[in-house]
Amino acid sequence: CIRDRYMDKKQFFDKVSYMRKLQKEYFKTRSSSILRQCKQVEKEIDDEIERANKIVAEQQQPKLF
Repeated sequence: CIRDRYMDKKQFFDKVSYMRKLQKEYFKTRSSSILRQCKQVEKEIDDEIERANKIVAEQQQPKLF
């Protein structure tokens, strides 16, 4: 289930902060290993945003029953 694994606000903030640190490091060094880490963390952030958007959409839909 999509709600089984999620980030709380602090975890999300920390993950975004880490992502930005990796991105800055990548642009300084152009390291392929840093780039791989960036892509992995960016995917985790994108997945969490998608999960949160689905919950918001569910809450905005009227309940028929």
